[in-house]
Amino acid sequence: MNETVDSKTQNTEFDKLLAESINKSNLKEGSIIQGTISEIEDEAVIVDIGAKVEGRIPKREFIFQKDQKELEVGDQIDVYLESLEDYSGSCRLSRSKAKSKEIWSEIEKSFESGELVEGVITGKVKGGLSCEIGVTAFLPGSQIDTRPVKDISHLINIPQKFKILKMDAKRNNIVVSRRSVLEEMHKEVREERFLQLKLNDVVKGKIKAITDYGAFVDLGGYDSLLHSSDITYKRIAHPSEVLKIDQQVEVKIIKVDPEKNRVSVGMKQLEEDPWTNVKDSLKVNDKVQGVVTNVTDYGIFIEIGNGIEGLCHKDMLTWSQKQNSKPGNLYARSQSVECQILEIDHDKRRLSLGIKQLTPNPWNKFSESNPIGSILETEINLIKDNMMFCSLDEEIDGAIFSKDLSWDNDPKEEIKKYKVGDKVKAKIITNDNEKISLSVREVDGNPFDNLKNKNKGDVVTCNVIEVGDFGVKVRIGEDGPKTVIKKSELALRKPDARPERWAKNDKLDAQITNLDISAYKVSLSVKSLEESNEKEAIEKYGAKDSGASLGAILGKALGRNKSEE
Repeated sequence: MNETVDSKTQNTEFDKLLAESINKSNLKEGSIIQGTISEIEDEAVIVDIGAKVEGRIPKREFIFQKDQKELEVGDQIDVYLESLEDYSGSCRLSRSKAKSKEIWSEIEKSFESGELVEGVITGKVKGGLSCEIGVTAFLPGSQIDTRPVKDISHLINIPQKFKILKMDAKRNNIVVSRRSVLEEMHKEVREERFLQLKLNDVVKGKIKAITDYGAFVDLGGYDSLLHSSDITYKRIAHPSEVLKIDQQVEVKIIKVDPEKNRVSVGMKQLEEDPWTNVKDSLKVNDKVQGVVTNVTDYGIFIEIGNGIEGLCHKDMLTWSQKQNSKPGNLYARSQSVECQILEIDHDKRRLSLGIKQLTPNPWNKFSESNPIGSILETEINLIKDNMMFCSLDEEIDGAIFSKDLSWDNDPKEEIKKYKVGDKVKAKIITNDNEKISLSVREVDGNPFDNLKNKNKGDVVTCNVIEVGDFGVKVRIGEDGPKTVIKKSELALRKPDARPERWAKNDKLDAQITNLDISAYKVSLSVKSLEESNEKEAIEKYGAKDSGASLGAILGKALGRNKSEE
């Protein structure tokens, strides 16, 4: 019992002595006091403030403008007392807070003058990084580097320069940028390096980035563009086929733009142009062996020599029209092919190649056996866009336009009567540039053949087929084409222009006002015929019967005609 009392008495006396010691030292939390460096560790500085307990200050708080001298044990420094005793039993001190007022003033001067400040990145915080520049500052993620940085471990606790973007003393808020510093450094290096780069210089560089259209080459602080077309004379699908990031390359400067500060470089310009070696050896119609380097919707590219490449258009791949639209169904990259040179343009370094030219042309044989006018039976294999495609041979198709299905019916309605697989009789009406047109309506003859000897102005006799508000529908002669005489063309005088003057199977005479046999078009007019008759009568009889009426002249002309008969 006495031992317990003695123990309590001793603890009370110790607390009393400690309190008296603290009071004597005038230590107050939240105040700036002077301490002595008692020990320097790898990560912290131990400071004695005479409070029986020592404080630890992270070493990073000393890496600032006023503290860049070597720290030594025994140095007297000002510190900020945050807490006399924390959870570990040590007092909590801060060097940066002790100097904050002084440092804030210096930072404001740097901010106003645009000068850089030195500090360290201490760790990650929401939206960016925390920095110590004498006081704590915020470094946004977008301001860390000129490019996104995933790993920041190499930046932690490394003294470096920052640019102050924003300050708010009331909120104790400072925003800094490392990116601005790097950009300014890069700008100076770029400007200096740009002045050193001259057109046609051969320089060494490193592949910095690869894109779909080329690569960017670092020429020692200056990025230049290496376009995909300047990498090699050979065709490549993507620059990554021949280039890799960080690859060391030798390039030639092929363009310098002082206004935009841009430099373009090339690799193939350091090689011998393969076209110079084939200028006299390649000729049109030569048969050559090659390798397919690329397949597109419009054809295939074939390399026939080192860097000598030509295009074989899809129309030149095969005589078959059924396969021409899909080059990928016929050929693949790296496939060996034999082809023929169709055209050569040495100036533009272009070759036109053909593959189908090395095989017999089936069109020649077909045309010999089936000249224009031939009638044959065929099968419909496709109906599209008011056209029917029919198979004429294994590799040859013919087309029937809807207008060539019937002389009388509506083409859009007529084509609906047919379906794929139907067999039809058709007549070959054109065979031009390996395109054959067929006609169903001409199988039984062409009514316009009856007008081959007719011309504009001739008079024809017609049979009335139908009468209506539209006018009179007639057939020219017994087997000629059908056409409609418009109501306005039925008579010279408007009261007589009545369709009901005629009935079905009546005959009438009309004058041809327009005739285009190739387009199967003919226009007729009764009005025009009457005008011609009047004009002829006036010219023939008007002079002797001056002052006579037009009716009298016509009557006299008709009477004389009868008497002459």
